[in-house]
Amino acid sequence: MRALTYLIIFFYVCLTLVIVPKAGGFIWDPLIIVPATAAMFTLLVWLVAHFLGTDRTVAGVVLTAVFILFFAPGASVFFERDEKALLELGSQCIVPFFLTQYKRISRKDFKRAYGFMLLMGVFCSFTHDGITLPLCLAFLLLAWQRRNEFFRLACWPMVIGWLIGTILQFAARGHVPDLTPDLEGLTNRTTQILGLLWDAKIFVFAMVLTLWLSTTSWGRTELWRMLRRQRLIAYSLLFALSCVPFAPLGIDNAVTGVCFFGMLWALLLCQRLMQRYADVARVRRS
Repeated sequence: MRALTYLIIFFYVCLTLVIVPKAGGFIWDPLIIVPATAAMFTLLVWLVAHFLGTDRTVAGVVLTAVFILFFAPGASVFFERDEKALLELGSQCIVPFFLTQYKRISRKDFKRAYGFMLLMGVFCSFTHDGITLPLCLAFLLLAWQRRNEFFRLACWPMVIGWLIGTILQFAARGHVPDLTPDLEGLTNRTTQILGLLWDAKIFVFAMVLTLWLSTTSWGRTELWRMLRRQRLIAYSLLFALSCVPFAPLGIDNAVTGVCFFGMLWALLLCQRLMQRYADVARVRRS
């Protein structure tokens, strides 16, 4: 049934690309760009759903597709019908693939692949500056929490590679970000970024949903459980928010990072709410 859901998503995207008008028409042959874009979008949905665990139900897969379609940073490019769409979707696919591998191989031995894993971390970090710094800080915090066994975990080369890529991001800009306590500058940047986040809506939705859940005993239990099970996403969102006043890699990148991790966090919460209501409805029917 889940395979059929992914197939429906593929055909839905194909149909949208064909029907929705676009100024200037198709730049590439429609028989090439339409299935290629739809396949990349379906792959992105599968990777995100697999990483977050929302692929256990059909409703979870559909919810993941809807969130990516409306809230993913760069989603407006998905329907450009040219190489921009494929490059953006490919870039989006790299991140959940990397994070999935990070989780999957934590307890396995891949000594022969350590060099490749290191390079993969460097590449992913250097090419995704919107989430580079928050995710790097989250990796380092998790590594500190598991410091007694960190180098016995197979994922350590990926963390080191991500750290190297983050350093290269700052080096490529030719200067170290100014973190001095300039209150006027911090206030101006924070106000500007919060205004952009308000326009993006997904950040506000994630925060409102989190606050609403914290008002009930079940919601507080779920939030605590989510913080324990999805520490990487929770830490990354917190660090993304912490970096907002400084915006060390640029204001646009700060907004992208917060929106990306906010989207994942809101998706997790909505999936748990859907499961909660489904369980309640099942109990009432029985």
